[in-house]
Amino acid sequence: MPIAAVNGTEIWHEAQGGGHPLMLFPGLGMDHTYYRLGEPLLRPGCTTVLVDPRGVGRSRKDDPASVTYGAELWADDFAALARHAGWASVDVLGSSLGGSVAQAMAVRHPGLVRSLIVVGGFSELDRAMEINFSLRKKIIAKIGMGEELADFMGLSTMTREFMDTDEGLAIMRANQENVRANAPALYTAFLDSILRWGCRLPGQEGEVSWTERIRGVACPTLVLTGDNDYFIPAKFSQIIADAIPGAAYREIPGGGHIPFIEKPAETAQAVADFLAGLG
Repeated sequence: MPIAAVNGTEIWHEAQGGGHPLMLFPGLGMDHTYYRLGEPLLRPGCTTVLVDPRGVGRSRKDDPASVTYGAELWADDFAALARHAGWASVDVLGSSLGGSVAQAMAVRHPGLVRSLIVVGGFSELDRAMEINFSLRKKIIAKIGMGEELADFMGLSTMTREFMDTDEGLAIMRANQENVRANAPALYTAFLDSILRWGCRLPGQEGEVSWTERIRGVACPTLVLTGDNDYFIPAKFSQIIADAIPGAAYREIPGGGHIPFIEKPAETAQAVADFLAGLG
């Protein structure tokens, strides 16, 4: 599989289909299989570009003592990857933490990003989200990347209705194994990147929030969320849509935190309709 040496690291990626490139950024600690259910449905209308972020999957796992992991670093990696591939412009789609990466790429590389799609994302954190991510750090420090963390993650991101089906439980278990493949130090660095993104680390008082930074995004934007996401409720997607001028906002009925997994057909159709409207 293609490995690109860009931005001082090595990034795994795979492009499939035809049309304008759509880069797909996965959620926290997940590799490209995050989109295994939805990506094939997008392929007829675009070139899908699956990626493993730096530190995850088949991409190089740089020591967190030598680099500061975060949405800005991943955004710069993927911008360098797009230029390495020879793409003059790309559409970017990110889910959950991947949505933060997509927002950062739109802010830092506006000439490269044709359109922005954020799914189940956030531009700021509330106290409940801060506690959730901080608790994961405490779990890792005490017992590592075990089944306890995996179950906590599953309960945070999947709806009750989805987990109560045999298919849903099997999909959740596969996602858990994907997360457990992360090294504890790396996953902790990823959690710190979220807390830093939300200005929830000591010493960040007075930092400009990403909600303010994305107000300058000028590209066409679609913000999607599941209407049954109790981890990062729909109001956080609405905050993003309200901040970006002209952004479209849509809720996926019955969708949880990861609608590309729980409602792949509906989510892919919403994305396809948006991309078709770009001409």
